[in-house]
Amino acid sequence: MIYLGVDGGGTKTRFLALDDRGQVVLDLTLGSSYLPAVGKEGVKALLREAVARLPEPPARAVLGLGGYGEVAPWDEDYRKAVGEILPSYHLLNDVELAFLGAFGGEEGVLVLGGTGSMAYGRGPLGLGRAGGFGPLFGDEGSAYWIGIRALNLASRAEDGRDPPTRLQEIPRLLGKRDLLEVLAWLEEDPALRRSRVASLAQIVDALAPQDQAARGLLEQAAQELFHLGATLARRLGTNRMAYTGGVFQSPFVRGAFFRLALKEGIDLRSPLREAAEQAALMARLGGDAGCV
Repeated sequence: MIYLGVDGGGTKTRFLALDDRGQVVLDLTLGSSYLPAVGKEGVKALLREAVARLPEPPARAVLGLGGYGEVAPWDEDYRKAVGEILPSYHLLNDVELAFLGAFGGEEGVLVLGGTGSMAYGRGPLGLGRAGGFGPLFGDEGSAYWIGIRALNLASRAEDGRDPPTRLQEIPRLLGKRDLLEVLAWLEEDPALRRSRVASLAQIVDALAPQDQAARGLLEQAAQELFHLGATLARRLGTNRMAYTGGVFQSPFVRGAFFRLALKEGIDLRSPLREAAEQAALMARLGGDAGCV
C-alpha cells in the first residue's frame, strides 16, 4: 500500500509517499495549495496531479494545509476538495504539522517563516499560536512581508524620498522595465500575487551583501519572526524553539535570528524531521496520530 504525506504552503506543496516498508515512492514539489489563493478547484487539480504520479492510489493520506482549522468556510472547501481525490485522509494546519515534525511530540515552539509566518507550540502552560493572520494585516517577517517592504523601499528611492538602494534593481532582475511594470505583473493574476510578492525575498537576499537597505530589511524580518516565537514561548512556559521555512534559507535572517536567541537564552534547534516526512509517517502509522 501507499501512504501519502502533504506539506501545503502558499508558494509550494511537497508530496511525499511511502510504501509498506517505509521506502519513498514519490517526492514531488508542485505549486501553491493555499485555498484562498488557488480556490477549491486549484487544490483539487494539484492533488490530482500528484496522485497521478503514484503507482497506485494512496491507502491513507495526511495533509497539512495553509489556513486549515482557522476559517470555517475554508475548512469546508478543503475537505470537499480533498475528499473528491483521496478516499482516506486526515487534515491539519500546515504549521501544526511542521510543529509535530520539529519536536516529535515534545514541548517547544516552532517559528515558521515561509510565504506567510506563524508560531505554534506546546509547553507546561498549554497549547497556542502567535501570528498567522495572513497578508492583509499579519505575516510579519515572512517572504511576502519582505517582498512588499522591498518594493516600498525601492519606490521611495526611485522618487528620491529615500537614499538610493540596490533594491531599485528589482524590476531589471525580474525582466521588467520599471516598478510600474512590476505592479502590472503583480496585478495581472490575483491567484499568483501572493507567491509572486513572496518570491522577491530571494532577490532581497541576493542583493543584501552589497546593500544596507536589503540587509536591514532581512534583519527586521528576523526580529519579527523571533518576536513571534519568543512571545509564544513565554506564554506557554517553554524555552525550546525551532525554526523552518524558506525565509530561514537567508544567512542574514538566520544569523540575526540566532543572535537574538543566544541573547535571550533560548534553546534553539533544527526540526527533527521535515513536515512532509512527518505527514507521510503519520499516514503510514495510522493517519491521525498526533505524534509518532
